[in-house]
Amino acid sequence: MPPSIANVLAAPIQRFSLGDLRWILREHALLIGLVAAYWLAALGVADFYGLPNKLLPNLLGYAVPLLVPLALALCWHAMSVMVFVRPRRLIAYLIASLRQNLTRERVLFALPVVLLLPVFASAFTFFKTAIPVIQPYVWDAALTEWDSLIHGGTHPWELLHPLLGYPLITGAINVLYNLWFFVMYAILVLQAFALKDRRLRMQFLLSFVVTWIVLGTGGAIWLSSMGPCYFPSFSQESGPYAPLMAYLREANEQVPIWALDVQKLLWDNYQANSAGIGSGISAMPSMHVATAVLLALFGWRHSRRAGIALTLYAGVIMIGSVHLGWHYALDGYVGALGALVVWRLVDRLLDTLPAAREPRAAPA
Repeated sequence: MPPSIANVLAAPIQRFSLGDLRWILREHALLIGLVAAYWLAALGVADFYGLPNKLLPNLLGYAVPLLVPLALALCWHAMSVMVFVRPRRLIAYLIASLRQNLTRERVLFALPVVLLLPVFASAFTFFKTAIPVIQPYVWDAALTEWDSLIHGGTHPWELLHPLLGYPLITGAINVLYNLWFFVMYAILVLQAFALKDRRLRMQFLLSFVVTWIVLGTGGAIWLSSMGPCYFPSFSQESGPYAPLMAYLREANEQVPIWALDVQKLLWDNYQANSAGIGSGISAMPSMHVATAVLLALFGWRHSRRAGIALTLYAGVIMIGSVHLGWHYALDGYVGALGALVVWRLVDRLLDTLPAAREPRAAPA
């Protein structure tokens, strides 16, 4: 990146003042408080159970993925300018457009979110890897039984298999399932910089954090479970999910089924007691589904098209979570319901806060 463009991005931070700090704290007090409390809770749990933690190393590791959506957005903007505008002086035009869009208010408004997300992700990883220490994995047998019971005595994957049990379809679902991470991060970064509807922005960010704390940590510890791909054992030589895992391995010989590699990686990390980035096993509730539902709820508030697209995507995530052996269907139902409840509760909470109803302008 040319130095001149870097200066455009850094200029608002270089002129950071005490007034800016007061504004940021006022606008993001709830979010900062939640993440700080979550981080301190992680430190307390690590000390109580005598667990080694990688909170600081993981924090730095999680900061890198945040740069990817930003870099992609800049590249997309540059390509759009080259294709549709075609200015005679491309660099000068890009710098001018960045100055126009990356205003001081926008950059400062995004700063706390960009800084908090790696902190939050690092604490979540610690809690996820600590689950079997706090609460052993004891719920898989019950979840398997309940899953079959509420689906008429048939395991949900068996209901889906006649429609989806073809390698090309499975491979396509796996691609869409893996894209969840990029879709989630892209919307998070976009909302970090959003100024148009600050209340919707804060509802989304708070709902995201609360959902991962309440469902992804509290619920995952209470209902500690590993998921179909690991039950009753990782080898899957027998049991209700053995035929599903055998099919996935066969399909992998024709079309790459990345879920199998990730499942093995998580298992190896679990066996090695690794607490690195992306480690940890937890099935109930499904955070893939919970997050996808949150994105859909946000989408409907943003626009009808976004709502439809993200709702369809949430449906794919729900189906994929079962078809790829990650989750019991019940995990997704609980995750979806939990996300909806959190979204509505946060909405009501913001109604009680004058600052959320009438956001103040940034300091000059």
